[in-house]
Amino acid sequence: MHPTIIKELIALLLLLIFIGLFYVSMPPMAYAIGYLAVVAMFAVFVGSLLKSTDRDEREEKHRMVAAESGFVVGGVLLLVAIAKQTFVMHDVDPWLFAALVGMLVARLVVRIYLDKKN
Repeated sequence: MHPTIIKELIALLLLLIFIGLFYVSMPPMAYAIGYLAVVAMFAVFVGSLLKSTDRDEREEKHRMVAAESGFVVGGVLLLVAIAKQTFVMHDVDPWLFAALVGMLVARLVVRIYLDKKN
């Protein structure tokens, strides 16, 4: 198994464990420390994504498909959250729209940059 995949699985497992701890009553300082741990795990995860190098076209294709899948799932989850808050709670958190717009703008800017570069 590729080392990057192992790092991603470890980060995901630690994140799921931390999310599970939120259902246990903890003091506020423990939540703050846990949040810092999640930020650190995310930083390591992003660093491993940026640092990894593809050896051939097949690995590059797999990486692109994984990135597209992650983008689609993230967008769908944000849209579901927006729909739930709109129809059930009748009040939408503006950060959900900001996250969705940020994803789309980042994708558009990167595509334009890469089209001009190549």
